Amino acid sequence: MNRALDFGIQHASCVDFDGKGVLILGNSGSGKSSLALACMSIGAVLVGDDYVDLNVQNGSVIARRPPNIAGLIEVARVGIFNCNYIDSTKLALAIDMSQSEVDRLPPCRHITLQSCDIPLIYGADIPYLHSVACQFVTMGRADV
Repeated sequence: MNRALDFGIQHASCVDFDGKGVLILGNSGSGKSSLALACMSIGAVLVGDDYVDLNVQNGSVIARRPPNIAGLIEVARVGIFNCNYIDSTKLALAIDMSQSEVDRLPPCRHITLQSCDIPLIYGADIPYLHSVACQFVTMGRADV
C-alpha cells in the first residue's frame, strides 16, 4: 500500500534517531508534537516541529528544518520550548497520527516521494509509539 508525499514544506514534525529520520504526519491536534517530544525523551533530536521541508537527494528523502522555527517545539497547553536540533535527516520511517491501525499484524505500507519509498505506520491510538519508532529505525521490521 502506497501513499504519495509532496515536495517542499509539509505540515509535519520530524525527529532523528542517530541518522535515521522519523517523519510524523497528521491533522492538527493529532499528536505530532507530542510524539516528537516523547521521541526526544528517549534520545531523538528534533529536525522540525509542525513544518519540515522534504526533498529527494541521492535516492533518499531528506527532511530539513525550516529556518524560522529551528530549535523550537510547541507543547500544547504548556508553551513553546527550546530544544536541541539538527538541520536535516534521511527519512527511515513515516508515522501517520491521523490513521488508526485495524490489523493486529498490518501489511507493509509505504509513503512515496518521487520514486523513494519510506515505511509507513498508522500511529493513532498506539501506546508507547515513541518506543515503537525507535525500535523500528534501529532494528527494522521482521520479515516473517
